[in-house]
Amino acid sequence: MTEELEKKFAYWHGIDRTKIPWYPTIDADKCIGCKLCFVSCGRNVFDFDMEENKAVVSKKFNCLVGCSTCATICPAGAISFPNKEMVHEIEREEKVLAKIQKEAKKKKVKMDIEKARKEVMDVLSKIKTKLNYEIAGNIYESDLFSKIHDEIMNCNIDIVDIHVESPSLKESWDMKAPSIAKFTVVSTKMEDISACAKLIDETIERSGNVLISKK
Repeated sequence: MTEELEKKFAYWHGIDRTKIPWYPTIDADKCIGCKLCFVSCGRNVFDFDMEENKAVVSKKFNCLVGCSTCATICPAGAISFPNKEMVHEIEREEKVLAKIQKEAKKKKVKMDIEKARKEVMDVLSKIKTKLNYEIAGNIYESDLFSKIHDEIMNCNIDIVDIHVESPSLKESWDMKAPSIAKFTVVSTKMEDISACAKLIDETIERSGNVLISKK
């Protein structure tokens, strides 16, 4: 019976997973039925035969290429894998290292965004005061946020939760169609941020944008 592949495990860096013979093999004579592999594998590679009291490999292509954790932790030495040089050979033939450069960049960006999000959430948890702004105008063309950033450099405030809504990039730039910007001014050190907020208000006005609301 052909194994039905789970979609998320069907490819390894663009390579059909069924073309990579990396998966565990169980020596039934050595297996002591401890169930450690069955419980520990996060990809459900194993099932367990309760009648025979033996682990079985039920979804071999779910196995992460190169992973051999189950063999490492098996107390009876009942699990084995192919020689890892086979994986290295596939990496060379399929030029895997060249392919993963884009994947690595995407992962790094996601990690950096998540780190920044966590830092913002930490700030928000300590907020003493905040103001919610809504602005309309040529947000992109006026370089509004860069100008605000320069104005508040010496203030103990930050701008978080920034959202810009535009009809389209071309209309915003070429047709001067207005955009809507929403953001929150926060401070963890100041109870009164009115002086800093005034700098933001003045910057919005000088840039030709319109302050719709501030609360």
